[in-house]
Amino acid sequence: MIAISAHSQLVGMCSRIINELETTSSTTSIASFAEIERLRYELDSICNEVLPDDTSQIENMTTIGYLKLDKIVQQKKQLATITVSDSEKGLYRGLSVADLLDDIRLVVETMKVQATKGQNVSAPNPDVLERMKLNDQFSHVTAKIMSALENVKRLSSTYGLNQSGRAWFQSCFNGIDDQIILLCQPTTSNEELKKGIVRLQEALKQYEIMAPSIEKDLEKIDALYKIYADASKALGETILDIKSFKNASELEKKLNYLQERAKRAQECAEIYKKLGAAAYLCYAWDQELKAMGYEVHSRKTIIQMACSEVKRGQIGVHKLPFYNWNNTDLTQLYSISSQCSLQLIVHDDGTVSMQTIAETNSKDVIHEQRVHCEQLASLHERLRKNWFVLYDYEETKSPDSIETVAHWRNTKINARNKSEDILISEQRTQSNNAETNRYLDK
Repeated sequence: MIAISAHSQLVGMCSRIINELETTSSTTSIASFAEIERLRYELDSICNEVLPDDTSQIENMTTIGYLKLDKIVQQKKQLATITVSDSEKGLYRGLSVADLLDDIRLVVETMKVQATKGQNVSAPNPDVLERMKLNDQFSHVTAKIMSALENVKRLSSTYGLNQSGRAWFQSCFNGIDDQIILLCQPTTSNEELKKGIVRLQEALKQYEIMAPSIEKDLEKIDALYKIYADASKALGETILDIKSFKNASELEKKLNYLQERAKRAQECAEIYKKLGAAAYLCYAWDQELKAMGYEVHSRKTIIQMACSEVKRGQIGVHKLPFYNWNNTDLTQLYSISSQCSLQLIVHDDGTVSMQTIAETNSKDVIHEQRVHCEQLASLHERLRKNWFVLYDYEETKSPDSIETVAHWRNTKINARNKSEDILISEQRTQSNNAETNRYLDK
C-alpha cells in the first residue's frame, strides 16, 4: 500500500508539471518548444506505467521514476517551485514539487534499505532507519486491522449485527480507511506516522478486547438457529433468516414457542391416529369453521336443500359429522347467513372444495360471499396453526357469481344420486365410545 501510494504521488507530480508545461505563459521561461516536448515525453512515460502485482517491482518503478523526475527538476530549477495539491482529498497540502521530492526521497531511500535488509548500507540516514522501523510497525498493525474488518464483514453478512453491535464496531474503526490512506502518503512525516500508528493500535486493542464476547454470542445464536431451523421444518413453520433475530434471547423465545407447537403436534398426531386421514381433515375443517362463526346445517335442513336423504359418513361403527357426497368424498354444509350457505367437500385425495349456495340472487348475497372470500386466508392460517394442515387455495369463481339452491340441487345432487343409484335413510344412534363421541358427534 505504501509503495502504491508513493508511486501515485509521483504520478500526481508528473501530471501537474505536464499541465504547467502546457501553459504558454509559464513554459516560455522554462524551456524551448523542443525541450518541452522532451520533458513531456519523459513525464508521460512515468504517468502511463502499468503497475505490476509484485510490491518489490512497484518499489523499483517508483525509485526509477523518482530519479528521472529529480534529474529533470535539477536541470530545470523553475519546475521545483510548481505547487502540487489535491483539493478533493487534501493529501498534499499545497506543497511544491521540491518539497514533495524530499518526502519521496525519504520513502525511496527506505525502500532501498529494506531491499538490502539493512546489510551493506553505508552511513544510513537516521530518518531512513526510523522510517523503516515505522513502516514495519505500520504494516503489522494495518494487516491486523484489515483482518479484523474482514471478520466484522463476515459476522455482519452471516448473522447480521444488531444496532449496539454495529455501533460498537463503528466506534472502533470509524474513519480507519482514511487514516490508513493518509499514513501511506510520502508527505506524512515520521512523527505523524508514529502518532498515527499509536491511534491504529488503540483502535485494534479496543476491538480485541470486545470482539471475543461478541463472537461468543454469535456462536450461541448460530447453534440455537440450527435447532430452530430443524424444528421449524419438522413442524411446517416458516423458517426465518438468521438475521431476523437480534440476539440469542429472541431465538430462545422462538424455540419455546416451537416447543409448545411440538406439544400441539403430538396432540394432533393422536387425533389423526384415531380418525385416519379423511376424518382428521373433516374434523379440522369443522372445528375451525365453527370457531369462525359458521353454523353447521342440521340434517333436516340439508335434506330439504337436497330434496333427498343423506347418508352420514362413518369409520367402522362410528359416524362422522360429515355426509357421503359420492362413493369417495365427504361433505358438510354450513350457514353463512339466512340467505347463504357454504358447502365443504373433502375429497379422497385430501384436497378440499368449497362453494357458496344462495337462496336468492341478490346484492346482499354477493356481499356475504365477498366477506367469506376475504376470510379464507385467515381460515387456512388457522388450519396450519391448529392442525398442521397446509393448503394452497385457488379461487375458481368470482364472489360476484351466485349459485342458487335450485341450480346446485340439479347439477350436484342429481349427479350424486345417479352415481349412488339409490337413496339411503338412517336412524341416529348413540356411540358407545365416549372418546370417539367427544371428537366426532356434532
